[in-house]
Amino acid sequence: MIARLLDKLQQAGLILSDEDLASFTEAESLLSAEDIADAIWLALQMGTDESPVVNDDSDGSGQDEDTSTVIIEDVETKLSQPPPPTVPAYLTQSNPSTADMTEEDITKEEPESGLPIQVQAAPALQDKLSIARSLRPLMRKVRSQTRQVLDEVATVNHIAEEEIWLPVLKGASERWLNLEFVIEASEFSFIWDATLMEFRQILERQGAFRNVRTWWLEGTEQGKLNLVSQKSQSPELSQRPRSPRELIDPTGRRLVLLVSDCRSSAWKSGDIHNLLKLWSTHGATAIVQLLPERLWSQSELDVGVSVQVSALTPGAPGHKLKINQRLGWRELESSDTLTVPIVTLTAKSLKQWALVVAGVGRQRTPARWFDLNWVQDEERDRAEFVVDPQSPDARIELFEATASPIAQQLASMMAAVPVSLSVVNLIQKLLLPEAKPIHLAEVYDSKLLEQRDTKKSSREPIEYDFAPGVRELLIQRTPIDETTTVLDTLSEAIAKSLNLPPIKSFTALLSPKSDWSQETQAAILPFAQIATQFLHSLGGEFASMAELVEQDAQRRTDWIKPVSEPSFPKLKTLEFETARLVKTSDVDSSFPPLQVEQFTIATITLESEPETREHDLQPFEFTVATLTRQENQWVVQRQQGSNNQFIEVLGENLILEMVAIPKGTFVMGSPQQELESSNNERPQHEVVVSSFFMGKYPITQSLWRFVASLSQVNRELNPDPSHFKGDHRPVEKVSWYDTVEFCQRLSQYTHRTYRLPTEAEWEYACRAGTITPFHFGETMTAELANYRATATYGDGVKGKNRKKTTPVDHFGIANAFGLCDMHGNVWEWCLDHWHDNYKGTPNDGSAWLTDNKSAGRVRRGGSWFSYPCYCRSASRNNYSPGDDNSSVGFRVVCEFTRIFE
Repeated sequence: MIARLLDKLQQAGLILSDEDLASFTEAESLLSAEDIADAIWLALQMGTDESPVVNDDSDGSGQDEDTSTVIIEDVETKLSQPPPPTVPAYLTQSNPSTADMTEEDITKEEPESGLPIQVQAAPALQDKLSIARSLRPLMRKVRSQTRQVLDEVATVNHIAEEEIWLPVLKGASERWLNLEFVIEASEFSFIWDATLMEFRQILERQGAFRNVRTWWLEGTEQGKLNLVSQKSQSPELSQRPRSPRELIDPTGRRLVLLVSDCRSSAWKSGDIHNLLKLWSTHGATAIVQLLPERLWSQSELDVGVSVQVSALTPGAPGHKLKINQRLGWRELESSDTLTVPIVTLTAKSLKQWALVVAGVGRQRTPARWFDLNWVQDEERDRAEFVVDPQSPDARIELFEATASPIAQQLASMMAAVPVSLSVVNLIQKLLLPEAKPIHLAEVYDSKLLEQRDTKKSSREPIEYDFAPGVRELLIQRTPIDETTTVLDTLSEAIAKSLNLPPIKSFTALLSPKSDWSQETQAAILPFAQIATQFLHSLGGEFASMAELVEQDAQRRTDWIKPVSEPSFPKLKTLEFETARLVKTSDVDSSFPPLQVEQFTIATITLESEPETREHDLQPFEFTVATLTRQENQWVVQRQQGSNNQFIEVLGENLILEMVAIPKGTFVMGSPQQELESSNNERPQHEVVVSSFFMGKYPITQSLWRFVASLSQVNRELNPDPSHFKGDHRPVEKVSWYDTVEFCQRLSQYTHRTYRLPTEAEWEYACRAGTITPFHFGETMTAELANYRATATYGDGVKGKNRKKTTPVDHFGIANAFGLCDMHGNVWEWCLDHWHDNYKGTPNDGSAWLTDNKSAGRVRRGGSWFSYPCYCRSASRNNYSPGDDNSSVGFRVVCEFTRIFE
């Protein structure tokens, strides 16, 4: 029995064979006898696996997989099975890291040196669609060895030929490969975080792989190389290293991608080559090189020989790749070699490599052939020939001789501002969109910058600044108008991020106003200090101005006072009286006398500001349209209206406008005489509604996509569910459950309470004080709303049937509260459960709910597909909470404890 168990463990790649033991040290062995005993004990204690099965619809049948629990009958059965389909796309992270950060989190950099500036950088990966398409050759299906489905044709033939009514099974169709995405941590990893996050999202969503797991290779102080499943936040929080053999699949259906710039000490020592040899022996392995090919000669790839490789079979391991040129004497000198393809993050490179992995025809891809005996030879010269300039002129001359033109332009712009990744993101976005992470890496890796000595702990990020004298020399070499443009452009953006009045010139940032907060002053100070250097270089009146600014800054203790310095709360005097019962004698009395004492004390009060104050709201104007009957025709009359709103900023050029809806009383429902009304809209009843905020528009697809990228609360969200595509079109094809998840994620992100509107709130907000069927009046026209305008309501007129959604605010009109698209475009989900009429409904504006969780939900407003009668203010409809279609969307409500009265 023990022999069989050891055989199974060896087949699964969990223990080493005798041959492997001869080539690996004891430290590299995977499992000790104690580890194996612990694993067996744990397997016997687990009982059942109740993890939900992820249905990837591998066979295209559209049927859900069996989600019943799997009983562990014996250890041998479990060991013989491949990883189950319940393995998540990436491992759950307990601590924040790049693996569980969203694109918004990655691109919103933490401020350095007290800079409270958070900006969204331009996409790190350009042309993502082409990159995703380049991986299509990997999207092949194979027969599963563990899951079977009914073979209908074979079953029918078997019954016809043998007259035996038994089913014939075949292996289910499933995706071919699992992907192991390994990232080597390096000094400049922070530059590539956004790029790798976007590339990993493509790998996860493209559909070519069954599972995608992310790993990190991290160096230790002892010079070892550890494989971990979670990016370490600091050396103090070390993780237990994982075995590299966990990435091996004995069936060869696993692909390993190692992301690296190939310049670390682990490459010089040959440690990474050993890992690549191990992985490439058992399956397809490749290196994703972050640097462009023109810089490969500066990396350890130069130790290998540049070759072109092809493959005759899909998923060929490294030793079975065909090298398409002769290597001469190298081929004869050594049998211990490594051949590994090299790809860059471009569509062309990835496509050529994917075709080779898929074994398609006579395709070739670049690779490196390494002689491992030479790589690990102790006498090999591993020293780098490094030019170490000391003077500012020598540093700049070396940079100009080796860096690309775009990197040189980026460095000149960075000289005019503080060296902060968030500020550099602003430069890339506003002034130099052609600058990519590779150009930023050229600047950071040059001799222009040095690490600061301000890092107080290993948890803090490394900060950089220009070497002494370099910034001044770069400013002198840069035309004055270019430096001024950088300062002016960034000053305006910074002022906007700090909610300051528009600043068109950088000189407006040089002297802080007395009413600016410490945080604002701390953000502006680094810019002012660098800007004064520029003013000094201009001379004359500008130099005099710089001296005045420096003197003013010296006088202001607030400028040098740490922002985080605690301030003692103010004291508040409180007077009160106390009373106590005092027994003065043993004489019976009906009630003891009271003694009153007066006290005056000082208390410390911590006053929390209300969530919303009147001055936090912004006034806005809009156009209100009303349909009136003039000379037997309907005429649209327009007038200006105004209200207040607050703006929830979710990202660069991504905002959620929330309109203040005042408290009030209205009559809900429709009267009997209202044309084409329904009994489910009655009886009419008076409802008192408290104040709240409602979205000016239905939730758009761009807002949905952002929130769908946030951390999951209860259920997954499809980031692009809509049938009619467009960032400014309302999102549709979302279920009631999806919208609730959206509100939960949005609330968690903004620290406000967002939810769906109640049915009463929706009708109150839609009517906006009107009692007519529509807030326009007695009818509606295609000039004012998107609906099935080939039909009419009352004596209205026919119009164009658009047959699809329109962008929000397409018609440029709103109701008296300032809400747009309340009639038509998309149905809007409400919080309430469905009831057939209003008998027993609450009259305080709250949601009318039942204990039946599967009850229908209310939707309001009609859609592009609806007849005009369904777009009335009082019209209501019943829909299953799990259903969705291209006519259903929603808008949100925000609760506050107090809105201006």
